[in-house]
Amino acid sequence: MNKILDGKILAEKIQSNLRKEISDQHLTPGLAIILVGQDPASQLYVAKKKIASRDVGINFHEYLLMASVDESEILQTIDFLNKDEDIDAILVQLPLPEKFDTDKIIKAIDPKKDVDGFHPQNIKNFLKNKARITPGLPLGILRLIEETQEDIQGKEAVIVSKSHVFCKPMSKILTDRQAKVVIVNPQDKNLGVITSRADILIVSCGQPFLIKENMVKKDVIVIDVGTNKIDKNYIIGDVDYSTVFPKAKFITPVPGGVGPMTVAMLLYNTVKLAKLRK
Repeated sequence: MNKILDGKILAEKIQSNLRKEISDQHLTPGLAIILVGQDPASQLYVAKKKIASRDVGINFHEYLLMASVDESEILQTIDFLNKDEDIDAILVQLPLPEKFDTDKIIKAIDPKKDVDGFHPQNIKNFLKNKARITPGLPLGILRLIEETQEDIQGKEAVIVSKSHVFCKPMSKILTDRQAKVVIVNPQDKNLGVITSRADILIVSCGQPFLIKENMVKKDVIVIDVGTNKIDKNYIIGDVDYSTVFPKAKFITPVPGGVGPMTVAMLLYNTVKLAKLRK
């Protein structure tokens, strides 16, 4: 049994299906990404999204703004894209430089074009089962969990994160499948006690090697969302992969686990928004 949950392989399957769907249904999906500043990680993510979009047949538009711009220029760009009939999906690459009001900028996106599902109205609709799309990151994680073919009904799922935007939809997705969900702050003094109970452990906090071997139980499913750059060359997750690996039943690598799935779900949601518009 291969315990590594390979996001690259699964993402390639999803993208292959999308390519066929776009061709068969004569769709012309349009995705616009706004990148503010020159953060190397963000530039890399946008480049990957551009390559993947064009590979499946999505019309990709990128708007590159300097970190020195006024916030009003970002809002004007969003307003332009909201009105552009060729654009089905809008994404603002996060994180934004600190001087900008991220919440205000996300709220400026037309909820019908919010491909990340981060708009407050879309989060509210999702929690009420009225959403047009499922937020991409939680959806990608669900697909990875489904790849295990494990029955998660009644299982304890622990989410280690400080992000309400991530935790709320992720918790709902798992609760809807009758898992028992616990959300814990990475600074919680009882973190290790809580994580050691988890049948499914999802970690997203940007703290390298936070989760050690003694903090997980045998046969746990580990989903590591963390992406941390060390020594300028190495990308590692929030989980100490080498020590946790022997105890895990399934585990995502970093890189190559959640990352490719996030891109695939972005494309999936873009196509879905294009079909809704059509």
